[in-house]
Amino acid sequence: MIKFLEDLLYEKTKDTQSSILFAQWNYDKKVIPVALQAVSNLFPHYSLHDESHSITIINNIARVIGKENFTKLSAIDIWLMLEASYNHDIGMVVSSEKMIQALNSIEFIEFFKEIIDDTKSGLYPFACQFNIIENKIRLKSDVFNLETNDAVKYILAEFFRWNHADRSKHIINNPTSEFQLLSPRGVIPQRIIEILSNICSSHTKDFTDVMALPFCEVGIDTEDAHPRFIACLLRIGDLLDLDNNRFSEVILSTLTKIPIDTLNHKAKHLSIKHFRVDRERIEISAHCKDYEVASITQHWFNYLDSEIKSQMISWNRIVPSKELGYLPTIGTLEVKLKDYELIDGKKKPQFTVDTDKALALLQGAGIYDGAYQCVREVLQNAVDATLLRIWLEHSAVSDFSYPNSADFLDMVKNYSICIEIREVGLVGAYKNWEIKIKDNGIGISDNDLKFLMNTGSSSKNHEKTRIIESMPFWMRPSGTFGIGFQSIFMLTDLVTIETKSFSNEEFQIIELNSPNSSKGGNILIKKEKTNHSVKPGSKIIFTHKTQVIPDNYSVSLNHKNTYRIVKNFDPFSYDSFDIEIGRILDEIFDFASKSSIPVYLSLNGDDIKLKENTTSPQFDYFDDETSLEMSIYSDEEESVVNRWTNDVYYKNQKVDYNLNFDFIGFDVNIHKEKASEVLTLNRNKIKSEYLYKLHDNWLIAAFRIMTKQFNNIFKTDISKSKGSMFLHYYADSEICKKIDIKSFNQWEDFKVRLEDERLFTMKELISSTNKIKVVYNHDTSVYRNAPEILNLQNDELEIKVSGNSIASKLIFFLLFKLKNTFTSFSINFSPDAIISGLNIFKHEKVFPIEDDSNYTEILKLSFKRDLSSARVVIPCHKDFEKLRLEEESHKRYVREILYYLDSNIRYIPLGYPKMISPFLRSENTAGEVIVKKEVNEKLINWVFDNRYEKNTSIKEIAESYDKFCEQFNSLQLVLGSPKT
Repeated sequence: MIKFLEDLLYEKTKDTQSSILFAQWNYDKKVIPVALQAVSNLFPHYSLHDESHSITIINNIARVIGKENFTKLSAIDIWLMLEASYNHDIGMVVSSEKMIQALNSIEFIEFFKEIIDDTKSGLYPFACQFNIIENKIRLKSDVFNLETNDAVKYILAEFFRWNHADRSKHIINNPTSEFQLLSPRGVIPQRIIEILSNICSSHTKDFTDVMALPFCEVGIDTEDAHPRFIACLLRIGDLLDLDNNRFSEVILSTLTKIPIDTLNHKAKHLSIKHFRVDRERIEISAHCKDYEVASITQHWFNYLDSEIKSQMISWNRIVPSKELGYLPTIGTLEVKLKDYELIDGKKKPQFTVDTDKALALLQGAGIYDGAYQCVREVLQNAVDATLLRIWLEHSAVSDFSYPNSADFLDMVKNYSICIEIREVGLVGAYKNWEIKIKDNGIGISDNDLKFLMNTGSSSKNHEKTRIIESMPFWMRPSGTFGIGFQSIFMLTDLVTIETKSFSNEEFQIIELNSPNSSKGGNILIKKEKTNHSVKPGSKIIFTHKTQVIPDNYSVSLNHKNTYRIVKNFDPFSYDSFDIEIGRILDEIFDFASKSSIPVYLSLNGDDIKLKENTTSPQFDYFDDETSLEMSIYSDEEESVVNRWTNDVYYKNQKVDYNLNFDFIGFDVNIHKEKASEVLTLNRNKIKSEYLYKLHDNWLIAAFRIMTKQFNNIFKTDISKSKGSMFLHYYADSEICKKIDIKSFNQWEDFKVRLEDERLFTMKELISSTNKIKVVYNHDTSVYRNAPEILNLQNDELEIKVSGNSIASKLIFFLLFKLKNTFTSFSINFSPDAIISGLNIFKHEKVFPIEDDSNYTEILKLSFKRDLSSARVVIPCHKDFEKLRLEEESHKRYVREILYYLDSNIRYIPLGYPKMISPFLRSENTAGEVIVKKEVNEKLINWVFDNRYEKNTSIKEIAESYDKFCEQFNSLQLVLGSPKT
């Protein structure tokens, strides 16, 4: 068909001015195919985009409009058709220079991040081999392999694929700008070349863009060109390139790992079983073996069906002459999935989500603890928008390196958030309140509005993401419009936003209706003229209806405003009980308490004071590496009972978590990670999977801050002693070992008062102690005034404990400091076999339980206690040292019985001889406990690998277990009742 069109072009242009068209084509048909062979350099995993693809397009066009109709086309239309078929994918040829530019561009980095964040992407397995650090792509592994090379190639290919049509346009207009494509220019008018480039660039665009091309253009000689018509034929010919031979097995064999999308598209082409294209009808049938292949094949068929139908509807505005006839009709486009059915033969069966019910679930199914939390969400959006504006306006000339910088604290005074709550009417048993929240942030642009309308999609707002990633971690917004903002519909059915965008200074009034209201989520937008006197920002306005006298209510003592309203309400003096407004006020007060942006409130025209100083630092210290803010507290009491609640904040908003550290107290403010990584969906709690990271970050940040600012934090001797205790107690943590704390020994001078009123420094008490005796008194009234009482007689330190649990952090620290010289302990039992205390020894190795009867009682308790562990670690009996384990040995899901029988042993940093029990405890469906001996090869081998005595053999371990079971028969243990 190419030869037929070439001959036709020659005949139509011979001896005319249009002969330059044939001359140009005669040159290009040699140059362009050579260039197209380079497509596979970057796109080896794609179907062939060489000359064979161009020839197939021409053949498909001939089938659709009829070979005989080519003679009715003008010479320039024939030339445009030939050139477009060959040039439309020339943008997939990418020079090394362009690839290097892409690798170093912020656009490519953002594109790469999107793939890393999208686990559903076919390129995710390749992208996840890399990290993005400081906007540089870095390998996770230090070992290079060919798969890594291919991974970068696939991602670059995808990056260039998205704009390859526009690249084709550029290359056609400037053939030597990127590589030496020696297609001559200068003979054919540049206007005609630009027509060709526009036709080629439109082959991937929306149909409306195609229809924007000219219907008719002056050609060469007296003939006209028809760009819109040629572009439409190019699109159809391209879509119909569906047959089986579209991939090169030779090229695919050069790849280490082929992307799943490539395999699916290859299977798509191979699935074609029936293919009819002529002037009357287009019919295609595909038989797929895989669901994903069926899905993308159906998507392709839908695309083809839509394109043909769109062109049919507009055919009179496309075709140059009615003599060319009409497009063929779409017959059956059928996808069959082996052993399965598709609904209607077209739509694949799949679950969908009803938008109304989904939002009802988000709003009402317990995601938020109460409706009034939405006020916090809206305020957080206002803070986020304000931080963005401060950054955009002032980052070039201001120091925002840390939250308490003078520049930032001075700047925020001009960017306050104002809340106005006003009673506006009484309707029957209900009162209406108008609530306005005004910020001085960046406002809402048209682009922002797209994401606001789509619940939970704001993280895909890449334009804003690029700005955010240029900000310091502490200043970055906590989240984005989406689920949080939609929660406002828990209070109202209608929200009005008056907003002026910082980016384009456009003023809009946006009316948002609740998806669950009668208006079904409609959004109305009105643009209004504005001037420079109106500053960027947003004002959110809504009406909230409350019961004049609520039917019932619940209130927490933490809800101070609500609780005050409850206490002050007198039904004889007041006509309304505004407890619901009290809840809104409490949310505002809580939010404002640590907000980095000043918040002002008025209620019915009266200003309400939220906190003392709206622009003072909210936290005292900042650790740049972890981006944690901290305030650190201590007290002046002689006791060391940790009564601090360590409050946790995320981006200045308190969350429901208390991280326990001893000796001193903290408030900590998390900045570094995204809210989705740190918080649960309702933003009330820390995610369990983040807790370990929080603990480590908190600890290392505390050590860095305290060692640098010790004397500023701790002003008195007692507080310095407690700060020193903290540093020494947690210094063994792996992450803190590198920090030097040798100069922080103030704990040594801490005064300890004994029962006889003698005072010892901690250092003196340690040096005077050679033996420790811990005595439990289960009559807690004996030590009503103190959890522990200390006595020192000769060199024995006696610790009297109320109950059987040490509460004082002083005792724990004392035992912690004695761990290097006190090496073992024994357990004391009362006559009725209840644990009554501990003896802790210096430089002696003893077994915790010496008496066989007491040892038997411990074994009985190990069967009676439900430890969620079938097998347990028990103290090693003195007669069975062959079964003793190494000090550091540990087997997951095998728990230590002593830690559950005496919680103090868990906190005494001393090891003890231990062994794995040969008995298994299990429960049947009736809840009956069954104990049996279970000593197998796997157990014996593990004990051998972790044995204490290295000269012990596997045979000796097996024999020792047999003897142990003979001595402590499991049946007798179960039948005997442990004394409790």
